[in-house]
Amino acid sequence: MSYDLCLLKQASQPYYIENIRTGIYSLEELCFYLHNNICLIDESIINEKLCDWIRDELHLNRLYRQLYDQLQRIEEQSRKNQTAQRGSGGEKTSAQGLAASFVLPIFREAGYLTSQEMHAYQDQLAKLEVQSEEMKQKLRGDYLVKEKMFARAVWMYRQILKNRNPGKLGTQFYAAVWNNLGAACAGLFRFEEAADCFMESWRLMKTKETFRKYISALPLFLSEEEYQERLKELQADEYLVRTIQEYNAKLCENPEFLAHRDQVRERPLGETVDDLKEQYSRSTRT
Repeated sequence: MSYDLCLLKQASQPYYIENIRTGIYSLEELCFYLHNNICLIDESIINEKLCDWIRDELHLNRLYRQLYDQLQRIEEQSRKNQTAQRGSGGEKTSAQGLAASFVLPIFREAGYLTSQEMHAYQDQLAKLEVQSEEMKQKLRGDYLVKEKMFARAVWMYRQILKNRNPGKLGTQFYAAVWNNLGAACAGLFRFEEAADCFMESWRLMKTKETFRKYISALPLFLSEEEYQERLKELQADEYLVRTIQEYNAKLCENPEFLAHRDQVRERPLGETVDDLKEQYSRSTRT
């Protein structure tokens, strides 16, 4: 990357990026977002509103005209895709390169990427664009989980499952969606919902790891008596359950976990509470 300093004009009014619930004030900030969040490039970026913001707030009229022309081409291609889809019983013509035609001029205007970085980025974008819309949504959800924006991720995973087409994507894909939805729910402390998601995933793909997550989530919302009763209902193998419990106990002895625990204990309680409030607030933004 060429630089991280903001050398171009900053806006008086920010452009609000829906996916991350954040406002940006400069072209460099926009480049930073595009470069580091490639799977989140969608209609929240490729739209007329961004073009207008670049013209009115950054006063980059040449870039505005370039992006606006590209946006019209994208909309025209989208109409052709819809026509082709109706005419061929569901087949969709390739939109490869459309997002790149909109995004790359922004990098060029800012001089944000080197030539080598630009080519690598374009290759990544091309690979992403040929993915199905469901796969793109999953990748966005996975990224949001990684960034601890759990509520938004939950919404994305739910959209995939709501429009589920079993014949289009395989069982493994939907098992992964259910599994990651469970992780997002757990991040929001919705442990019973998380357990239900892990169970749905396990029913599709009976993996030991998914079963471990389900068993591990149960004590977080069940009493000991209820927990034991649930294990009986599952007719769970006692050795497997004991192995899972021992594994979870070892996780608590991990040096990184212990170091983090000690660090938290040494901090003033008020600072820790404020950080937790901020993290939870960020994770629940939808």
